[in-house]
Amino acid sequence: MSMSKSPLGRGLSSLIPNKPTGKPVPAQSIKAEETLSTKDKLLEVDINLIEANPYQPRTEFLQEEIENLAQSIRDKGILQPLVVTKIGKDKYQLIAGERRLRAAKLAGLSAVSVVIKNGINDQDKAELALIENIQRQNLNPIERAKGFAELQHKFNITQEAIAKQLDISRSAVANTLRYLQLPEKVQNALAAGDITEGHAKIIAGLETVELQEHVLDNIINNALNVRQTAKVVKKAPNSVQNQVSSEVKQWVSQLSETIHNKVEVRKKGKRYIVTLNFFEESEIENLYKKLSQ
Repeated sequence: MSMSKSPLGRGLSSLIPNKPTGKPVPAQSIKAEETLSTKDKLLEVDINLIEANPYQPRTEFLQEEIENLAQSIRDKGILQPLVVTKIGKDKYQLIAGERRLRAAKLAGLSAVSVVIKNGINDQDKAELALIENIQRQNLNPIERAKGFAELQHKFNITQEAIAKQLDISRSAVANTLRYLQLPEKVQNALAAGDITEGHAKIIAGLETVELQEHVLDNIINNALNVRQTAKVVKKAPNSVQNQVSSEVKQWVSQLSETIHNKVEVRKKGKRYIVTLNFFEESEIENLYKKLSQ
C-alpha cells in the first residue's frame, strides 16, 4: 500500500527567521568551512553563486511583478532572506525565494542575505518550494496541481499529509489534482486565467473531451460566468448533470463526502453507472475497511 515516508516537512516558519535583514550590504565571499560550521545563521553570499531550485513548481513569473519587487528591493532591501542549501565549494541551491532572487538580480544586487540549511534533501526542496508559493498565492491552479502530484507520486506523500501541512481540506487537494485529468486545452486555459476553477469543475463533469472543449470554447467566446456555464452544461446531451435526477446527485455528493473521494454517476438506459476515483492504493484499502465493519 502507498504510505507516506514522512509527513510534509517543517514549513517555512522553521527555516526563515522573523527578523528582517534590512538594507543589502556589499558582497563578501564566504569560505566553505565557514558555511559548513554555521547553522541557521544569516549570511551574505554572492548572488551569482546561487542556482534555482530544480523542484520549483512555479513556471510563470510575470515580468511586471518582478520589476515592482526589484524597485522595492532598491528602496528598502530584501526584508526576508532567501533559504539555500550548500551543494559544493562556494555554490548554493535555492530552497525558497526564487521571486526575490530574480528581483534582486534585476535590482543590481551583488550579494543577498541567506539562511543556509544543511541536511536538505530533494523532498525538502520540493515541499518548501510548494509551500512558499501556495502561502504567497503565487501558483496558478495547474502549477499547484502539478506540485501536489510531484509530492504525492515522486516522494510518496499522501493527500492527507499534504492537506495537513497546507492547512486545507483533503478534498481540496483531491479536487486540485483532478485538474490534471482535464484535456490539455482546458488545462492551458485554466493556467492562463481564461477560465476559473469554478468553470473547470463544471467542465470536469462532462463525459467526453469533445464536449469539454466545446464548453470551454463557449465560455471563452461568450464570456460566460460560472452560473451561465452551469446552465449551458445542463442542456448538454452528454453531461452527467443532464442524465441523473437532483436526488441522485445529492446522494452521490453525500457519498463523496463520506468516503472522501470523488464519486461520479451517469445513466445508461435504465442503469446507473457509479465510478469511484482513487489516487492511492491506501484509499481503496480505507474504503474496504469501512465497508467491512
